[in-house]
Amino acid sequence: MFTFHLPTAYFIAGLLYLVMPLGVWLALIKQRSAIINLWCSGGWVFGAGLVLLGYRAHLPDWLTYGVANTCFFVGISLRVIALRHALHKPLYLTRIFIGVVLAALVYAYFHHVLRSEQLRYSWGSGITAVLLLCLAWLGFAIGRQEKSTSARWLASSYLVFGLVLSVRSGGVALDISQGDALNEDVLTMVIVFLGVMGAIVGNIGFMGIFLERLTRQTGQMAMAQARNEESSRLSHQIAQLDRRRSVGEIAASLAHELSQPLTNIYLITERAHLEVEKTGAQSVDKYLSDIERNTQKAVDILNRIRKFIQSKETQFERVSLNQVVKDIMDLTNDWIQKEAVDVSLHLPVQAVWVMGDPVQLSQILMNICRNAIQATQGQAYRHIDLRIWREADQAHLSISDNGMGLAPEVLAQVSTAFFSTKSDGLGVGLSISKSIATHHGGSLTISNAPQGGAEVHLILPAVV
Repeated sequence: MFTFHLPTAYFIAGLLYLVMPLGVWLALIKQRSAIINLWCSGGWVFGAGLVLLGYRAHLPDWLTYGVANTCFFVGISLRVIALRHALHKPLYLTRIFIGVVLAALVYAYFHHVLRSEQLRYSWGSGITAVLLLCLAWLGFAIGRQEKSTSARWLASSYLVFGLVLSVRSGGVALDISQGDALNEDVLTMVIVFLGVMGAIVGNIGFMGIFLERLTRQTGQMAMAQARNEESSRLSHQIAQLDRRRSVGEIAASLAHELSQPLTNIYLITERAHLEVEKTGAQSVDKYLSDIERNTQKAVDILNRIRKFIQSKETQFERVSLNQVVKDIMDLTNDWIQKEAVDVSLHLPVQAVWVMGDPVQLSQILMNICRNAIQATQGQAYRHIDLRIWREADQAHLSISDNGMGLAPEVLAQVSTAFFSTKSDGLGVGLSISKSIATHHGGSLTISNAPQGGAEVHLILPAVV
């Protein structure tokens, strides 16, 4: 018949508590932290207590009672501290240390002074059960906070262990069962089994928490990298579009401004030809013909430029203004923080949708944000307010700053091509933004806000 030898069972359980944390410590060597060191140290101290308990028949009482139970208190307390650390909770090291010392002193008083087996066992197992239940509560807290299955398994193993040990402690206190850890009854065997399961499931669960964290961190890093790549791509597209639009604006303006003087030159050469026919000065006729021919060539080139600009068709799609704002905020976040500008976003819960080119709309927002940030320079507190809302079939986006605002003469020309208040500016940013808004069937207006500073208001046709 098979005999359950409790000292051997305690010794095996103790070895597990010594070996399993070593495996955790080695497995998580690259993530070494105070949390891991505390957890593993707690396991080793608790395991040492179980080994001492298993050798009770061969060692002095003060080792297998007082020291062994103190190891239980210290071991579980270290693990409680480790999980509190993982939850970023206050550690209360001094309180826990004083509590462990008092628990050990009371245990020694019951054992050596009162010599009460009942009080000694009830106290020792009761304190251990309370600490195990604290460990379970912290494990469930990690499970909720991090949605960790491993933490829930860890918590469940210690919850059952703590509850059964509480039942045994209560039974001894009520004189229902015998107060001896080596009493070979069913409940003691269950407690030993649960201790072994705690060593296995608890350590595997703890290791699982860190592996789950590593997986989440890897996923978050991949997502952050993807966002950075998307922001970089958007930034590159906006820069390319800015350059193309700037060249287009310059070319369109040149085509418009030069067409009149070229036409005048062409008319002058016509009159010169007539004068040559009247006076008979045929020697200059060929030069006039050259002027006429080259003038016509310049006019043709300008017409081609104008047609090239006008023939560019944009493929519109359904675009969320909320998403456009979020993309630009991600793109300009570092600059905004460096400039110490406070940005207030007022985005509706339901996204506002328009039909358009997302890159071109991002270009409008980038130009406006850039101007708004620059407008707040010199202010003690720099603030930008960005709002999106929908009224009927129109989508509205406004950006206001707390800068100095615009003088009337500046306000009259601010969106005119090549007008800039900055010495190094080309003066095409707002002009481009206005032409994009018009191309999208909307409008872009610039004014001084009632509360001070400038305000840019973009209106576009809204879609469902």
